[in-house]
Amino acid sequence: MSPSRCINSLSGCVLLRDTTEQAIDEYVREHCPEYYEIAPDFEFRDVEISLNQPMLLGFDLGEKKILLPCVKRCAGPMLVELDANEGDYEELRTKLGK
Repeated sequence: MSPSRCINSLSGCVLLRDTTEQAIDEYVREHCPEYYEIAPDFEFRDVEISLNQPMLLGFDLGEKKILLPCVKRCAGPMLVELDANEGDYEELRTKLGK
């Protein structure tokens, strides 16, 4: 089965919208003690994340959240906050090389 391309299927809360990729990366750097660069079409939880360029995915370990950037054709760049599931942090660290 091919991955979904709709970020809405992840049931997250939108933190930032109507902004730029640079503003999203800056927000992640300021609010997350741990973050990783993800490439366009990165796959997470069977959803292919649409990006125009590499951007930062962040871990808010205290709140058990993942901050995930994406670009929607209808809304532009946005940052979505997701609840971290058991094993998400380790899976992402392994997948992203740290």
